[in-house]
Amino acid sequence: MSGEKPNCTVVFDRKDFDDIISKAKNTTESKSILPILSNFLIEISGVDYSIKATDLENYLILRSKAMQSEVSCVICLNSKKLGDIVKNLSSATFMLSLVEDGKEGSYAQIQSGRSKFKLSLAQASEFPAFPSIEDDCIKLTINGNTLLEGLNYTEYSTAKEDIQNPNLTGINLIFNKSQNTIEFASTDATRLTVFTKYLSQDDALIEDTSFTIPKKTVKILKSIVNKVASINIYFKKDSSFLVFESEDKNWTLFSRLLEGEFPEYHIYINQEKPIDIKINKKDLKDMIRRLSFSADGSVIPIKLSFGDNILIGETTDKDFTEGRDEIDIEYIGEPIDIGLNAKYLKEALDNAPPEEFIHVRIDEPSNGILLEQLKEGEYKYLSLIMPYG
Repeated sequence: MSGEKPNCTVVFDRKDFDDIISKAKNTTESKSILPILSNFLIEISGVDYSIKATDLENYLILRSKAMQSEVSCVICLNSKKLGDIVKNLSSATFMLSLVEDGKEGSYAQIQSGRSKFKLSLAQASEFPAFPSIEDDCIKLTINGNTLLEGLNYTEYSTAKEDIQNPNLTGINLIFNKSQNTIEFASTDATRLTVFTKYLSQDDALIEDTSFTIPKKTVKILKSIVNKVASINIYFKKDSSFLVFESEDKNWTLFSRLLEGEFPEYHIYINQEKPIDIKINKKDLKDMIRRLSFSADGSVIPIKLSFGDNILIGETTDKDFTEGRDEIDIEYIGEPIDIGLNAKYLKEALDNAPPEEFIHVRIDEPSNGILLEQLKEGEYKYLSLIMPYG
């Protein structure tokens, strides 16, 4: 042990450090053919430090301050092992040291109270280089809660995988300067969700633009965005990257955009749908829940029959078990029958904004149904579900 020489010793607050690496872990790639992508690059300069993580599609930098440090160094460590150790430490603080051992070479040491761990180092020189924010980028600034709302309300209807059109696996964002809105849209080709957020004059947009961000980027953003903080978005024409950065610069995320064009969906949601049926959202959700006795499947066929002030739901599973239920609605008109996947209807209702009523708009049953919720001057939520069967 006499050959050990600590070189670069830093004291961290355990909770703060654990919070940062828990967020950074979403960006690592444990199953990549490049082992280096399962590591964090920790860069220390005095009490300031940053943690970098990447899967080559997303590049995340998280920044914070150590409790005590007078050194500058770079350490590359396995993200899972580091996270497991720090999460289970019993003390409020811990010490991370880079140790040079004449016999075994360099390694990292974590010490907290009576606990001591030794971690092998990855080659920091092999860690991928990160992009930078270019000087000629255009900057848009939005509230963190606006971004989170849009992602949360639309993420559920993205496609799990689509080789022919990868854009369907992401969320499309449209920034409209003249209307001062941000529109979030997702579709898996059988359903479409669009959430439009009306911005205040304080958040006035300076540029029209649109882009599609991958599903993994959505997951990362949801873990790092603070609802009350402002988010700067940097972009430039023909760039393959979009940059999100907190206004206090505590984190920066470079996201590689999905290539190709997102489907032109406005024609489907802008079609005139003269039949407007007002339904208590909780009543409709409860009916769907009661009739979803075959909920283990990805498809739960349900027949909805709209009549004078009543909605009847009927379903049958593969064992020919049948269910029927009805609820009161606000509708007077010709009877309408439509078959849907109840799972899609349930997800659209579960992910809708928390208003008491929802409107169902229909023109022809063959065109599906359009669920709509809106709050004047604040938002509009639309979910189009195509018919089943």
